[in-house]
Parts: sequence; structure tokens; C-alpha cells
Amino acid sequence: MPKYSFENTIAELLDTPETRALIDELCPELLEHPMLEVGRPFKVSMALPYIAEIVNDDARIEDFRQRLEAIE
Repeated sequence: MPKYSFENTIAELLDTPETRALIDELCPELLEHPMLEVGRPFKVSMALPYIAEIVNDDARIEDFRQRLEAIE
């Protein structure tokens, strides 16, 4: 099982420098969303419909997932 996945909370990914850098690189628009702080306790998988609506690029989300799961 990977160390990081879409089963981690948004807070965990935001508070970890390595995963935060990945978000900043691949989906920086998420960091500007006004509801970001409200979403911190949610698992990424639970927030994925909202994330997909903001990012509007399934390939970028899949790239993020693959690179996230590759972090050791």
C-alpha cells in the first residue's frame, strides 16, 4: 500500500511538504479555492468530484494520483 493516496485527508497532503509541492506543481488552482480549509478533514477520494470540477482535467488528476502513490 502506498504511503500517500487518495485515501489520505486533504489536510495530510497540504501539511506534508512533499505532497504540498506536488499539489502546487500539478493543481495550483486548488490552493486558491476559498473552501480549501473547510475541506481539510475530507479524504481526497471523498472530495474528488469537487476537485475534478475545479481542475477540469482528468489526465492531470490521474498524473497526480500516480505521482502521489509513488512517493516513498
